[in-house]
Amino acid sequence: HEAGAVNLRIIGQAENFTNWMYDQIRPFLQGTILEIGSGHGTYSKKIIHDFQNSQIVLSDIDRRYVDFLKKEFVGNQTSVRKLDLGCKEDFLNLQSSFDSVLALNVLEHVKEDIQALNNAYDILNPGGRFIILVPAHNFLFNCIDARVGHYRRYTKESITGKVSQTKFTIEKLFYFNFLSIFAWYWNGNILKKEILNEGAMRIF
Repeated sequence: HEAGAVNLRIIGQAENFTNWMYDQIRPFLQGTILEIGSGHGTYSKKIIHDFQNSQIVLSDIDRRYVDFLKKEFVGNQTSVRKLDLGCKEDFLNLQSSFDSVLALNVLEHVKEDIQALNNAYDILNPGGRFIILVPAHNFLFNCIDARVGHYRRYTKESITGKVSQTKFTIEKLFYFNFLSIFAWYWNGNILKKEILNEGAMRIF
């Protein structure tokens, strides 16, 4: 999705915002780490910097991102692979391999999201964590979501319901980034723009 690539680039340039988001998830990362949907490596570079004694695997479903990540990040500590969170076969040779798996803005792109949760569970070591960020609130689903390939948005209740159908237990669950609701609704629901406003994002 080209619109998704453009929006990903715009968000990736918002350094204060991505640092704020990363600060929310960093305390839950530990040990061997798999990042699903690494994209341009916005969070990958932060993880690699902060976890220099960990083995880290970066991944994406899009071959273009996989090739980019290999050029930018492969080293003694870091490897890259093509991975589809919704494809069970992609996970068969990764059984019980990781202490932390994170997927930021990925689960909403997977048609069978419960299968995706199960796939992540199967590759975690005992006591491991799956850290996810998903878009919230069905009333905010608009042309941006549709254009970038979102199947759904979530609420605390709906994600809890999905997780209850897996072996996971929820350690922490919270809404994040309340202020962006107004900009997202205005841009996508009212103005019907599929691309984020780059100037507004810088201000935000």
